[in-house]
Amino acid sequence: MASYGRKYCTKQYSPNHFLSGQTLNPLILNSRPTPILKPELLYLPFDSSLFGYQVGKTTIGDSWNEKDFLKAAGDFRLVYLFSEKPVELHDHGFHWVDTKVIFEKELQNQIEVVSIQPFQGNLNNELEELAFLSGIHSRFKIDPRLQNGEFEKLYRLWITKAYESNSILQSPDLAGMVTLTVEHGQANIGLIAVSGENQGKGWGRKLLQAAEYQAFRQGAVIMKIPTQSSNAPACKLYESLGYQLKNKIHVYHYWNNS
Repeated sequence: MASYGRKYCTKQYSPNHFLSGQTLNPLILNSRPTPILKPELLYLPFDSSLFGYQVGKTTIGDSWNEKDFLKAAGDFRLVYLFSEKPVELHDHGFHWVDTKVIFEKELQNQIEVVSIQPFQGNLNNELEELAFLSGIHSRFKIDPRLQNGEFEKLYRLWITKAYESNSILQSPDLAGMVTLTVEHGQANIGLIAVSGENQGKGWGRKLLQAAEYQAFRQGAVIMKIPTQSSNAPACKLYESLGYQLKNKIHVYHYWNNS
């Protein structure tokens, strides 16, 4: 049985963590005053600090009203909106950016993949490029109004935190990589990518199987993988490995240009 070397940290930060209203480190936040919040909006200090402007989020439910939202959103430059079903929005500031899907699988007696090992090198441009490749379908990549390097800032920070927490598995010669977190019996895939010249060789499948094995060793009984519905190859791969679609969320960005 191959050794996995350094023990995995069971806490890894991801964009989903950053975008939840929590802060990674209060010291990095700027001194910009917190806007006055309306009940339906949550101010996101981490995103606001990282992007350099006020960012918030809200959930679209049955009682949600577009006119009330527009009045409440005046303090924000960007607001993320999440809905369980498609929504017809009228203001030109709204744009659909993503349909997020979450796949889930029960782990039991997972297969060891000896060719996949923990990343042991230094943080480098090759690893960073794989992180960027993993996000090509991300809403932070496809929204054309994000023009200040927001995507690169977010994914560069994500891979840095995964590296610092020893949470990266790699294929030989860094043909691909996957990041993994395990906590309270649940494992989550963060980033996964295979370089262009190595795609179609089965490395994505091997990376996931190795992540499942490592997660199972760490006590996980469930693995979850978030992706975008537009990422058809990834969805097909997950389904072929026994994952089932468990959740679908429609995501919109509202840009306040006033």
